Amino acid sequence: GLAGWPRAAEESIVARDALLARDAGARVHICHASTAGTVELLRWARGQGIAISAEVTPHHLLLTDERLNTYDGINRVNPPLREESDVQALRAALAEGVIDCVGTDHAPHAMQDKCCEFAVARPGMLGLETALPIIVDTMVAPGLLDWRGVARVMSERPAEIVGLTDQGRPIAVGEPANLALVDPDRSWEVVVTELASKSQNTPYAGMTMPATVVATVLRGRITQLDGEVCW
Repeated sequence: GLAGWPRAAEESIVARDALLARDAGARVHICHASTAGTVELLRWARGQGIAISAEVTPHHLLLTDERLNTYDGINRVNPPLREESDVQALRAALAEGVIDCVGTDHAPHAMQDKCCEFAVARPGMLGLETALPIIVDTMVAPGLLDWRGVARVMSERPAEIVGLTDQGRPIAVGEPANLALVDPDRSWEVVVTELASKSQNTPYAGMTMPATVVATVLRGRITQLDGEVCW
């Protein structure tokens, strides 16, 4: 009983923007690729020499449209969750480099904007704290990426695309100390009341996530240590 958002709605815009970028000699970045067709269009565009890049969200690498059977607004995102075949195509494209990087699409919303009729729920879900564990679950565990690949898609390539010269740098003397220390064997359960966000619109409540970010360092200063924010 709900209006759909078919693949063609996304893919036609990707094709249009790729062609415009070709003729204008411009760069174009595709946000939140969600379909197998978009993957093929990206591959075609690069074969044409078009300066195109793209990212995929963690939830499009993990969740499918089967979650929509509940009509729970927590699962409403933009673009929508797709089928399992799309999920598998997106994972393969990220591993291959056809999709460049991961974008969390972190979108906190008040509960009254999600606990309502699906059609009027605000699109978006929390993505920051669960992004790395989902990449570990969907990409590292099945052998699609190693940890070097994780650094590429979550740090190095994003910094390169947007031109952040002090981010995504090698771990070496003289380089900016922007680091994340990860325990790959320490799992954790998603408890909405324990998330750093003031919002609670996560579809992962109750799920067990692999890998834990133990500490973060920004420009040599410890900013988070074992779950506690350091100022």
